[in-house]
Amino acid sequence: MKNILTLAIVLFAVQASYGQESDTTKTEQKPVKTDTVPSPTPQPAVKTDDTPKIIYYQSTEPEKRRERRQDIKTLSGSMSHSGGFGALSFRSTKFRDESLVMGGLRGGWIINRTLGIGIEGHGIIPTAKFDDIEAGQEVNILGGYGGMFLELIFFSNEVVHITFPVSGGAGWLGYHLTNVDNTMPGPIDNEVDSDVFWYVEPGADLEFNISRNFRLAMGVSKRFTQDLELVNTEADAFDKLNYFITLKIGGF
Repeated sequence: MKNILTLAIVLFAVQASYGQESDTTKTEQKPVKTDTVPSPTPQPAVKTDDTPKIIYYQSTEPEKRRERRQDIKTLSGSMSHSGGFGALSFRSTKFRDESLVMGGLRGGWIINRTLGIGIEGHGIIPTAKFDDIEAGQEVNILGGYGGMFLELIFFSNEVVHITFPVSGGAGWLGYHLTNVDNTMPGPIDNEVDSDVFWYVEPGADLEFNISRNFRLAMGVSKRFTQDLELVNTEADAFDKLNYFITLKIGGF
């Protein structure tokens, strides 16, 4: 009985010892989880400049004045464009209640498509006749006028635009007999009376861009004369409205 009890105790001790070894082995084989924290990235050292700084202040008034001058817009601008043209003009007017037809030529220079400057001349086509100037004789009126012109042009690049021409200069008018006896010997003088005068003629017209080099203008102007003295004729007999059409050819 004593031997059986001793054997049981030995077996129990061996079994307990085996169990502890198994637990130790399992504990050693179990992986250990560790939380790894990444090391911070080293930052470059910030250099501080303790050197005192000098700040310069410069007045901008001259630059502002220069900009204001550049902002001023003028008719001539910066002379970025110029061109020239020649024109044929026809006018309808009146003289002593008789209709007159005039033909003329114009030529000028255009600055920046806004200002035209040039010369012009217009002559009377002798179709009007008068029977109250020379007793028993019929006369017609001959003459013409010409000078310089200035023309303000607005919206020149548009198909239809407006211009305001003004011209001034001098002219000549004279009455001439229509029936002259050519059988008489010697030079024939059929002039009854004539005179020179000064004039100013402002106007306005609509201009159409037919093509790049051809324009058509239609408008009206008023002629003001001075120092015109003709027999049996009022001093303002030639101060009349003109209705005109002008054909312009050139580089615009």
